[in-house]
Amino acid sequence: MLGDSITITVNAVAKALKKINQDSYSAEYLLRETDGEWRLKVRHSTDKGTVRGEVMDRHNVELSRTVFGIAPDDGYTVVVSSTLRNPQRIGGVEVDQISDGLADFVKANGVLLVGWES
Repeated sequence: MLGDSITITVNAVAKALKKINQDSYSAEYLLRETDGEWRLKVRHSTDKGTVRGEVMDRHNVELSRTVFGIAPDDGYTVVVSSTLRNPQRIGGVEVDQISDGLADFVKANGVLLVGWES
């Protein structure tokens, strides 16, 4: 279990989100602030299709930041997510290593990616 709260650090500021919902294989966390809110969703499922004949597990994490704004056009929402898919027989260590590699790439190139570079 991830726990009843999760802290995400954004721009050197820790954001402590509290669990507001938990279903069978998912949970949602929320931090409401005066100017907006942070939401984190964690979901797990098993894909119906296969890759190379192997059943794949799917793990998705989605972080969103909503700024309320004064006028309707002032507010906005940014959503960042990551999905891990792995054969059920593969352990977490290898998936974690690959995930770390992608996270490092996105961290180093986030501005370029938002600028539509590919």
